[in-house]
Amino acid sequence: VQSGSFREPCCPQLEAAMVAQAPMFALQAATPLRQLRRVSISDASSIGVERLGQGLVLRAHVFGGMPRDRRSSSPGVAVLTASSVFMLAGRWQESVGRGRRRTARCSRGGAAAAGEEKSAVVIGAGPAGLAAALMLAKDDWNVVVVERTSDPASYDPSRGFMYLIDGRGQRCLSELNPNLLGGLQAASVSMMETKIGILTPKGLQATVNPMKDKTRNSYWLPRHILVSLLLEEVRSNSRIKLIAGAKLTSIHQGSHGGVDVQGSSEGESWAVRGSLLIGADGMRSQVRTQMEEWDGNRGRFVPEQFDSPSAGLRYKVLTLPSTFKLEVDGGMQDLASDCMYSVRGAASTGSKLKFGLIPVRADFGSRTANLITKPEDTLWEVSDVAGLRAYARQQWPHFPIEELVPESELVRFAQDRGGYFPKPQLSPGAAWAGEPKDGVSPAVAIVGDALHCFPPDIGQGVNSALEDVMVLRDALRAHAHGGAAGAAVQAYEAARMPDAAALVEMVCFSAPFQYSQSPWRSRFWTVSFLGRFLLNKALPSIFDLPTFLLVQRSELPYREVLRRGRRGAQRATAALLALGLAAGTVVLRAWWL
Repeated sequence: VQSGSFREPCCPQLEAAMVAQAPMFALQAATPLRQLRRVSISDASSIGVERLGQGLVLRAHVFGGMPRDRRSSSPGVAVLTASSVFMLAGRWQESVGRGRRRTARCSRGGAAAAGEEKSAVVIGAGPAGLAAALMLAKDDWNVVVVERTSDPASYDPSRGFMYLIDGRGQRCLSELNPNLLGGLQAASVSMMETKIGILTPKGLQATVNPMKDKTRNSYWLPRHILVSLLLEEVRSNSRIKLIAGAKLTSIHQGSHGGVDVQGSSEGESWAVRGSLLIGADGMRSQVRTQMEEWDGNRGRFVPEQFDSPSAGLRYKVLTLPSTFKLEVDGGMQDLASDCMYSVRGAASTGSKLKFGLIPVRADFGSRTANLITKPEDTLWEVSDVAGLRAYARQQWPHFPIEELVPESELVRFAQDRGGYFPKPQLSPGAAWAGEPKDGVSPAVAIVGDALHCFPPDIGQGVNSALEDVMVLRDALRAHAHGGAAGAAVQAYEAARMPDAAALVEMVCFSAPFQYSQSPWRSRFWTVSFLGRFLLNKALPSIFDLPTFLLVQRSELPYREVLRRGRRGAQRATAALLALGLAAGTVVLRAWWL
């Protein structure tokens, strides 16, 4: 509003009238415009006109907050009474088409622009959150991504997570942008080419992966590299706005439909609105907690936890050079970056711990060595470099870590308290839709760890999260008419929950003893696993693979993987019992005769 006339919306500057102390002001015909404060709001996310009593509301929702000297935690609003209605409405009708084309980064909220433009808010800028933002933007949504950390792609040496991206994750990246999949392949190590090395005091034994599937390829890469690839794509997309270093203060239903999210970043307040809210904010999801409150605290969004032999194990991560030499069998030998190694412990007393080295590209310059132990292991009593050196010489005399890493890394590793594998957990609900207001129904969905979280036993954490995004995309497309986000998220829940439940169930038994936390049970699991693998090789039409391998067939839904895995286990058990009965019969006959 300027000089008593309506000014067409434009970016990056939007002129609006507002009062210093109040977010809403009734402008009478005789009110001089000089009594109003004129402010510039940069990067507006939406502008709309809606009825309020006898007047119209010109409402601007802000991405990044007000200018530093005129901040407000509420969006700027100007209310015009009947004296200005006809002029404003007429100019709005003339300019709405041109305004929409010129505001690619703006989205008209609620009933403002006949629902032609769609707005969404994504909480969390991990792989699932960034993929969700790209998915929405590709389908003409305007998206705000809110992230707690200042740099989503930063490297945390105390975690150093590695991802194995299988067909599920690859399919998601390819559909978002084929260049993303190409970037993934260029920055990763192919599982097809990876060799396995076992290092013990007796020497180094290297072999090819005996269980790789030549028809399916997976790729190893560090988490921060995958996030960097997605983040680069997000930052080049004009429909997506990222708010980093954000602290959420409230998530609430908007008075005119949709969901309002408020918070602060670098000391500045901001408020964003969307008809769709996606929670990709991890296992302690704030979005999921809000969904439970809106649902009447009935327990539909309180995660159910399940027992698993790997839950509660502790881990810590040592950062090594990507390639280095060791004296092995009387000579120096390279430990190549594109090879997977298991460094076996050799302690004479107590547990024998092993380092696991995951392959990376040599040009990264570093790689991680994961150490996974029981929570009560004596390793966690070590807190200084001297104690670490003494412990390492006893446990890994064939792997001198003090010669491989600088003193600063030894100090960090000794002092690091590591992390814990979580219990498998599943939210009973994946979506919530509120009552429509002014034609807009607030819709919320959760993806990734916010929906299902578990230890990394079968490598499906990131892959299942990216598949969540694809299932949500399909539901939104199926209900694209009229912008029915509420119906779409309910369809997403109906489609995804059976697979999410199957995934969490299979994690509990598929490969929980691979960490040698219980030697005898680990041996029993290994024998059972190898037995079923060999039965499948001999009679593939009768005996299914174990779920640990079957889950790599990304064309199968998780519920089908679970069904076949159970069937294979039942048939293998029946075959074993039949074999035992036959052997017993032979022995009895021989003894009787």
